[in-house]
Amino acid sequence: MTALAEPRRLGIASVSTLLLLHCAAYAQGSPAALTVVAAPVETTQVTGSIAATGNVVAWREIPVGTEAGGLAVTAIAVDEGDAVVKGQVLARLNDDRIKAEILKQQAAIAELEANLAGARSDAARARSVASGVISAQTIEQRETLVKTTEARLDAARAQLLEVEARHRQTVIVAPAAGLISSRAVTIGQVIQAGTEMFRLIQDGRIEVDARVPESDLHAVAIGRPAKIVGPTGGSEPGTVRNVSPIVDPKTRLGTVRIALSSESFLIPGMFARVEIATESRLSLTVPLRALVWRDAKAHVFRLQPDNLVALTQVGIGRNASGNIEVLYGLRAGDRIVTRGAGLLNDGDAVNVETASVKGAATP
Repeated sequence: MTALAEPRRLGIASVSTLLLLHCAAYAQGSPAALTVVAAPVETTQVTGSIAATGNVVAWREIPVGTEAGGLAVTAIAVDEGDAVVKGQVLARLNDDRIKAEILKQQAAIAELEANLAGARSDAARARSVASGVISAQTIEQRETLVKTTEARLDAARAQLLEVEARHRQTVIVAPAAGLISSRAVTIGQVIQAGTEMFRLIQDGRIEVDARVPESDLHAVAIGRPAKIVGPTGGSEPGTVRNVSPIVDPKTRLGTVRIALSSESFLIPGMFARVEIATESRLSLTVPLRALVWRDAKAHVFRLQPDNLVALTQVGIGRNASGNIEVLYGLRAGDRIVTRGAGLLNDGDAVNVETASVKGAATP
């Protein structure tokens, strides 16, 4: 035997010895190299949410103007941001010319009333005179005068009502209770009929006009709670008031109107992020940390009776407070690795500490 052959023979013997020792240790149930925490898969209540964005808008905005034209503003009683009640005076217009028209029309009515009284008296005398003294034509003319005077008096009274209505229009009042969101007039400005003078947020109610993707719109229901996050990062609760029955064909977004409380810190025009809660359901859940990813698919390590782990693909759904919904791949009561999963491979043997899905490991 040569000098080179002897070291080679010794090396082969050493490797064989190591392999025999490893197999013997495995056969004798030697402790696993990794200790993990395991927990049973549980059924919990899962509430999903839909994310959206939108703008804060008025629930109902009412433009306030006047039908009277060509009159100057003489007084303004409110300003932007003021709360008003129904019927409260907002502004006044110059009514001098209309007052003069009222006096003129009242005088015309008084004259016609006097003329009518005289015409009725003449007609009555004509009818009472003996036949043959006054011709039938004269009697007919006097009766016709009574009727025409009555008609002119009715027209004058109707015209007075019209002028009085115009006079009432010189006092601009709130059509409903609410909040003045804008004022578009100043003292001395001549107003034309139909000009918008104020804009009123009815009852001071505001809401978020959220835009929701068409794929999520079917899951939104009236009355569901929502969380509104404003531009400063502060959040407040809201409630779905209305779901639009149509979707914008260009953006593929539907409109969901979310009512805010009267104490809201948001104001119309602000941008807001929205999380709308969808219906709750009982589902299997596992901790997020139990998930491992293989080939871009979610898996967990399920414990076998002999403390070997089996890599199991699962379908995942909604997040639920640190846990995630499992749609398929597991059953209630299955034990899975919740800590240490990232260091395992399929078929590894492990030492196990038991834990609740929501709790810490127990000794």
